[in-house]
Amino acid sequence: MSPAPHTRNGEWVLGRIGGAPVVVAPTSALLGLLVAASWFPLLSAVLEPYGLGVILLASAVTLVGVLLSIGVHELAHGMVGTLLGRRPVRYELYLWGGRTTFGPAQGWRPWKDVLTCLAGSAANLGLWAVGSAVVDQPVLPVWLAFGLWVVCRLNLVLAIFNVLPALPLDGGLALAAGIEQISGRAGLGRKVAAWSGLAVLAGIIWWWVVGPMLVEGRRPAALTLMLVVLVAWPIASACWREAGRGRAARSAAGLDLRKLLRPVATVGAAAPIAEVRDRLNDGAGVILVVDGAELLGSIDLPGLAELGDLDEDRATASQVCTAIPASAVTSRISGQDAVQALRRARAVSRWLIVIEADAVRGAVPTGAR
Repeated sequence: MSPAPHTRNGEWVLGRIGGAPVVVAPTSALLGLLVAASWFPLLSAVLEPYGLGVILLASAVTLVGVLLSIGVHELAHGMVGTLLGRRPVRYELYLWGGRTTFGPAQGWRPWKDVLTCLAGSAANLGLWAVGSAVVDQPVLPVWLAFGLWVVCRLNLVLAIFNVLPALPLDGGLALAAGIEQISGRAGLGRKVAAWSGLAVLAGIIWWWVVGPMLVEGRRPAALTLMLVVLVAWPIASACWREAGRGRAARSAAGLDLRKLLRPVATVGAAAPIAEVRDRLNDGAGVILVVDGAELLGSIDLPGLAELGDLDEDRATASQVCTAIPASAVTSRISGQDAVQALRRARAVSRWLIVIEADAVRGAVPTGAR
């Protein structure tokens, strides 16, 4: 790992491993200080007989140990991915986890994703085993022994937590990849992992918040609630987004622009605006202005309203029409292609002109203003 930490794009770049930058967001550091302040009273209560110096040293060991444990977790992902043929291009470290981004690979199979995902938790399990043996040594000072004891337990928690079958955790990603390897259907794997994650989320909320209130009649501590939010939010957002993506894909598959078409009328370049308005009032959604075989542009009622006072008997269609961008015209009638066409058209036009069999069939309002 190269030295020379620096900042880039609002991130702290700690160095590079195998050419991949290791970055930490400043917000993670602030969140770390907040959590440290939250558990400081607990450390003070346990280590009070040893004095403030021991308490501060134990807190520092814990914070550094957590960061190193997360780093080892992500490095394990990178090492296994590299061994299997896919090199990491970026390591990101957060307070309660991280993310390793990989570059492209030839012949990559889902089973390799399973091994790469589970490598992080295996590394944390190894740290827990080694650390537990070291903590038992009687020669360690109290602050170091206590800090290592906390870090060991946190590594065990990280190992167990990260293999839960929930997105975006390693266990959820491994589950999705495993199902894809068996079934050959990547979408099915993501869907199962998303709904499994929502079930895990419900279990976390019940175990730590709802259960204690309803069964034991006690309110969860503020630290517990903060930890639940930190854990639950990424799971909820990732799983709900993935579940919604499946619904969106099904909706996109059923989209047929022909069912949304509004009539289109055509006028010549010299047609007076009064004629254009009459055609629009008769039910046309948009007017196409042509000069022979050349399409000059379009006019609709909102466009006329933007013109203000105008002598509609003398002004001509060619003088006020708006050019039609290429992205506002499509021959893709249905499915995901139609969804993409609508999205592109919305950025540039109020209408998507639909072409079928080399003829204008109508126009679909995009919702743009």
